[in-house]
Amino acid sequence: MSKQTDPSKYGPLRGLKLTGPPRERGITHGEAFADEIETNLEIYLDVFEHKGTDEATVYEQAEEFVPLIEDENEAYAEEMRGVAEGSGLSIEDVTILNARYEVMYSAFKQAADELNEDKPDACTAFGIRNSRSETGHTYLGQNWDWMPGLETFVMDVEPENGADHVAMTEAGIVGGKIGVNDAGLGMTVNGLITERDGEEPFRKPYHVRFREVLESERMDAAIEAVLVKDRVCSANVIVGHESGELIDLELAPERANYLYPDDGVLVHTNHVEDTSSMDSEFEKLLPDTLCRAPRLRRLLTEGTDRIDEATIRNALRDHFGHPNSICRHPDGDDHELDRLETGGSFVMDLTEKRLLGTNGPPCGHEYVEFQVGG
Repeated sequence: MSKQTDPSKYGPLRGLKLTGPPRERGITHGEAFADEIETNLEIYLDVFEHKGTDEATVYEQAEEFVPLIEDENEAYAEEMRGVAEGSGLSIEDVTILNARYEVMYSAFKQAADELNEDKPDACTAFGIRNSRSETGHTYLGQNWDWMPGLETFVMDVEPENGADHVAMTEAGIVGGKIGVNDAGLGMTVNGLITERDGEEPFRKPYHVRFREVLESERMDAAIEAVLVKDRVCSANVIVGHESGELIDLELAPERANYLYPDDGVLVHTNHVEDTSSMDSEFEKLLPDTLCRAPRLRRLLTEGTDRIDEATIRNALRDHFGHPNSICRHPDGDDHELDRLETGGSFVMDLTEKRLLGTNGPPCGHEYVEFQVGG
């Protein structure tokens, strides 16, 4: 059984500065979070086994991704090797984490062709244009809902090439999934399920794309990273810029929808909003997604023309529909390895290039601030 922690005992969200060439950054990461990386690996292997995929199959999938990642982004692959070296794990161990979206979908597909029995990251995300915020700043953020016990931190990355950025990641994963950079660009991500997920198992992993988004200097380059090449599985990504530009990308393996703010506000949860070009499956697993999106919009906008940070934080603490709420808590009726919880809540001011984050549900944990270049 994995070394899952008691979610009621989360400490403050930790940060780590990563500088120098890719291998050096990876070694720093691996050495600082060696135990946490091993914990995350064990949790994922337990989950794969619980879903019917044996460890040998998972490692076969991971071995296929090592050269693929090298071809797609050599610097990312080198940083992964540094993480392996620093933590004392194998490159295949680290690859399981860095391609965990794709390994999860493709391995399950190969083992049982029962993909829809799995729940990808849930999450409730938002974007607010500068014209709608009290400060005149642009905001992005989300609650990240995933399995209790996973170890996370905020990486403060100063790459040799590309934008400096701060981003939340899981220990062992090179590419942050929720972050902001010094060009005023930020991103959020939440899970989707569509019909063709996992049919083509070996394509550029999402976490490699996320690193490329956060290293981008321009919004079109950030969009290109997740959009241009086809994907293994589905996800939803909001990309924003400090100028107030926001776009929501509903990404299926070979299709994409483009959504824009309504009256200066974007919200997205785990169902496809534009079903004209793709189906939507996640709401069959988590019907609460259909409630969380409109509720977050109402909590952010009702009774005010200008949205402040206190309103954002209070909305992210909302418990309507508890435990399957915006601030999500484990359902005691679920199997231990099927439970979901808000593992962290994040609010990003793209204008000031800062990220506020919690380690655990925001109802019981304080936000810690991280500044790009801080």
